[in-house]
Amino acid sequence: MRERGTAAVTHRAVAEAAGVPPATTTYYFDSIDDLLEQALALFVEEEVERLGRLAEGLRGSAASAHAISEAFAEELLRGERSGDNVAQFELYLEAARRPSLRPVAAACLEAYAQAAEAALEAAGARRPAEGARVFVALADGLALHRAATPDAAADAETLARALRELFIAYAMDADEHARWDESMRRVRSAAHDHSGPGAGRGG
Repeated sequence: MRERGTAAVTHRAVAEAAGVPPATTTYYFDSIDDLLEQALALFVEEEVERLGRLAEGLRGSAASAHAISEAFAEELLRGERSGDNVAQFELYLEAARRPSLRPVAAACLEAYAQAAEAALEAAGARRPAEGARVFVALADGLALHRAATPDAAADAETLARALRELFIAYAMDADEHARWDESMRRVRSAAHDHSGPGAGRGG
Protein backbone atom coordinates (compact mmCIF):
# COMPACT_ATOMS: atom_id res chain seq x y z
CA MET A 1 0.00 0.00 0.00
CA ARG A 2 2.84 2.42 0.87
CA GLU A 3 4.67 1.77 -2.38
CA ARG A 4 1.87 1.45 -4.94
CA GLY A 5 -1.50 2.01 -3.31
CA THR A 6 -4.32 -0.39 -2.49
CA ALA A 7 -5.00 -1.20 -6.17
CA ALA A 8 -1.60 -2.92 -6.33
CA VAL A 9 -2.34 -5.21 -3.37
CA THR A 10 -2.64 -8.73 -4.83
CA HIS A 11 -2.13 -12.17 -3.33
CA ARG A 12 1.03 -12.62 -5.39
CA ALA A 13 2.47 -9.19 -4.43
CA VAL A 14 1.78 -9.75 -0.72
CA ALA A 15 3.23 -13.27 -0.78
CA GLU A 16 6.35 -11.97 -2.53
CA ALA A 17 6.80 -9.18 0.05
CA ALA A 18 6.28 -11.67 2.89
CA GLY A 19 8.66 -14.24 1.37
CA VAL A 20 6.08 -17.04 1.36
CA PRO A 21 4.63 -19.25 -1.43
CA PRO A 22 1.80 -17.54 -3.38
CA ALA A 23 -0.76 -20.10 -2.16
CA THR A 24 -0.17 -19.05 1.46
CA THR A 25 -2.20 -15.85 1.33
CA THR A 26 -5.14 -17.51 -0.42
CA TYR A 27 -5.13 -20.18 2.29
CA TYR A 28 -5.33 -17.70 5.17
CA PHE A 29 -7.50 -15.01 3.57
CA ASP A 30 -10.81 -15.59 1.80
CA SER A 31 -10.23 -12.77 -0.67
CA ILE A 32 -7.93 -9.85 -1.38
CA ASP A 33 -10.57 -7.61 0.22
CA ASP A 34 -10.38 -9.72 3.38
CA LEU A 35 -6.58 -9.44 3.39
CA LEU A 36 -6.69 -5.70 2.82
CA GLU A 37 -9.27 -5.10 5.53
CA GLN A 38 -7.35 -7.18 8.07
CA ALA A 39 -4.09 -5.40 7.21
CA LEU A 40 -5.70 -1.99 7.74
CA ALA A 41 -7.38 -3.21 10.95
CA LEU A 42 -3.97 -4.32 12.24
CA PHE A 43 -2.47 -0.93 11.35
CA VAL A 44 -5.22 0.83 13.31
CA GLU A 45 -4.82 -1.52 16.27
CA GLU A 46 -1.12 -0.64 16.43
CA GLU A 47 -1.86 3.09 16.03
CA VAL A 48 -4.46 3.00 18.81
CA GLU A 49 -1.89 1.39 21.11
CA ARG A 50 0.86 3.87 20.16
CA LEU A 51 -1.39 6.92 20.50
CA GLY A 52 -2.85 5.58 23.73
CA ARG A 53 0.64 5.53 25.21
CA LEU A 54 1.19 9.09 23.97
CA ALA A 55 -2.10 10.28 25.52
CA GLU A 56 -1.30 8.55 28.81
CA GLY A 57 2.11 10.20 28.93
CA LEU A 58 0.60 13.63 28.27
CA ARG A 59 -2.17 13.43 30.87
CA GLY A 60 -1.16 15.13 34.06
CA SER A 61 2.03 16.47 32.48
CA ALA A 62 3.53 19.54 34.10
CA ALA A 63 5.39 20.50 30.92
CA SER A 64 4.82 23.83 29.17
CA ALA A 65 2.51 24.23 26.17
CA HIS A 66 5.65 24.70 24.06
CA ALA A 67 7.18 21.39 25.21
CA ILE A 68 3.88 19.52 24.84
CA SER A 69 3.32 20.75 21.29
CA GLU A 70 6.85 19.70 20.36
CA ALA A 71 6.42 16.22 21.87
CA PHE A 72 3.05 15.78 20.14
CA ALA A 73 4.43 16.96 16.78
CA GLU A 74 7.48 14.69 17.04
CA GLU A 75 5.32 11.64 17.73
CA LEU A 76 3.08 12.40 14.76
CA LEU A 77 6.09 12.81 12.51
CA ARG A 78 7.58 9.52 13.68
CA GLY A 79 4.76 7.69 11.90
CA GLU A 80 5.17 9.92 8.88
CA ARG A 81 8.90 9.18 8.55
CA SER A 82 8.21 5.45 8.65
CA GLY A 83 5.64 5.78 5.86
CA ASP A 84 2.74 4.83 8.14
CA ASN A 85 0.88 8.03 7.25
CA VAL A 86 0.49 6.74 3.67
CA ALA A 87 -1.27 3.66 5.03
CA GLN A 88 -3.39 5.96 7.19
CA PHE A 89 -4.54 8.04 4.20
CA GLU A 90 -5.12 4.90 2.12
CA LEU A 91 -7.37 3.69 4.94
CA TYR A 92 -9.42 6.89 4.86
CA LEU A 93 -9.84 6.69 1.08
CA GLU A 94 -10.76 3.01 1.15
CA ALA A 95 -13.29 3.65 3.90
CA ALA A 96 -15.03 6.10 1.55
CA ARG A 97 -15.42 3.24 -0.95
CA ARG A 98 -15.88 0.28 1.44
CA PRO A 99 -18.49 0.67 4.20
CA SER A 100 -16.96 -2.33 6.02
CA LEU A 101 -13.83 -0.26 6.69
CA ARG A 102 -15.61 2.74 8.17
CA PRO A 103 -15.60 1.48 11.77
CA VAL A 104 -11.85 0.86 11.46
CA ALA A 105 -11.28 4.37 10.06
CA ALA A 106 -13.44 5.86 12.81
CA ALA A 107 -11.35 4.04 15.43
CA CYS A 108 -8.18 5.49 13.88
CA LEU A 109 -9.56 9.04 13.92
CA GLU A 110 -10.80 8.61 17.49
CA ALA A 111 -7.33 7.48 18.64
CA TYR A 112 -5.74 10.58 17.14
CA ALA A 113 -8.46 12.78 18.66
CA GLN A 114 -7.94 11.26 22.12
CA ALA A 115 -4.19 11.92 21.93
CA ALA A 116 -4.80 15.49 20.75
CA GLU A 117 -7.32 16.07 23.54
CA ALA A 118 -4.79 14.82 26.12
CA ALA A 119 -2.17 17.19 24.67
CA LEU A 120 -4.55 20.16 24.77
CA GLU A 121 -5.66 19.35 28.29
CA ALA A 122 -2.07 19.04 29.50
CA ALA A 123 -1.22 22.37 27.85
CA GLY A 124 -4.06 24.11 29.71
CA ALA A 125 -6.72 24.44 27.00
CA ARG A 126 -10.16 25.40 28.31
CA ARG A 127 -11.95 23.38 25.60
CA PRO A 128 -9.73 20.35 24.86
CA ALA A 129 -12.44 18.03 23.51
CA GLU A 130 -13.71 20.72 21.12
CA GLY A 131 -10.25 21.49 19.78
CA ALA A 132 -8.98 17.91 19.48
CA ARG A 133 -10.49 17.08 16.08
CA VAL A 134 -9.44 20.45 14.68
CA PHE A 135 -5.86 19.67 15.75
CA VAL A 136 -6.06 16.26 14.07
CA ALA A 137 -7.42 17.81 10.87
CA LEU A 138 -4.57 20.35 10.86
CA ALA A 139 -1.91 17.68 11.41
CA ASP A 140 -3.44 15.38 8.76
CA GLY A 141 -3.71 18.22 6.25
CA LEU A 142 -0.06 19.19 6.67
CA ALA A 143 1.01 15.53 6.45
CA LEU A 144 -1.02 15.04 3.27
CA HIS A 145 0.64 18.08 1.70
CA ARG A 146 4.07 16.71 2.59
CA ALA A 147 3.14 13.29 1.17
CA ALA A 148 2.24 14.99 -2.10
CA THR A 149 5.52 16.96 -2.11
CA PRO A 150 8.20 14.51 -0.92
CA ASP A 151 10.92 17.17 -1.10
CA ALA A 152 9.22 19.13 1.70
CA ALA A 153 10.93 18.54 5.02
CA ALA A 154 8.94 16.82 7.76
CA ASP A 155 9.80 19.52 10.29
CA ALA A 156 8.63 18.94 13.87
CA GLU A 157 9.13 22.61 14.79
CA THR A 158 6.90 23.80 11.91
CA LEU A 159 4.12 21.43 12.96
CA ALA A 160 4.57 22.33 16.63
CA ARG A 161 4.37 26.04 15.81
CA ALA A 162 1.14 25.51 13.84
CA LEU A 163 -0.33 23.55 16.75
CA ARG A 164 0.63 26.29 19.22
CA GLU A 165 -1.01 28.97 17.06
CA LEU A 166 -4.21 26.94 16.94
CA PHE A 167 -3.95 26.27 20.68
CA ILE A 168 -4.41 29.99 21.42
CA ALA A 169 -8.06 29.86 20.35
CA TYR A 170 -8.81 26.84 22.55
CA ALA A 171 -6.96 28.32 25.51
CA MET A 172 -9.71 30.95 25.77
CA ASP A 173 -12.92 30.45 27.73
CA ALA A 174 -16.28 31.50 26.25
CA ASP A 175 -16.06 35.09 27.55
CA GLU A 176 -12.50 35.57 26.26
CA HIS A 177 -13.54 34.15 22.90
CA ALA A 178 -16.49 36.56 22.72
CA ARG A 179 -14.19 39.52 23.48
CA TRP A 180 -11.76 38.35 20.79
CA ASP A 181 -14.62 38.06 18.27
CA GLU A 182 -15.76 41.58 19.14
CA SER A 183 -12.22 42.91 18.79
CA MET A 184 -11.90 41.31 15.35
CA ARG A 185 -15.29 42.73 14.34
CA ARG A 186 -14.07 46.24 15.21
CA VAL A 187 -10.85 45.71 13.23
CA ARG A 188 -12.83 44.56 10.17
CA SER A 189 -15.25 47.44 10.54
CA ALA A 190 -12.40 49.97 10.77
CA ALA A 191 -10.68 48.44 7.74
CA HIS A 192 -13.94 48.62 5.78
CA ASP A 193 -14.44 52.27 6.75
CA HIS A 194 -10.95 53.16 5.55
CA SER A 195 -11.36 51.34 2.24
CA GLY A 196 -14.97 52.24 1.49
CA PRO A 197 -16.33 54.89 -0.92
CA GLY A 198 -14.83 58.27 -0.22
CA ALA A 199 -12.02 56.85 1.89
CA GLY A 200 -8.89 58.92 1.65
CA ARG A 201 -10.71 61.95 0.22
CA GLY A 202 -10.78 65.27 1.99
CA GLY A 203 -13.93 67.04 3.18
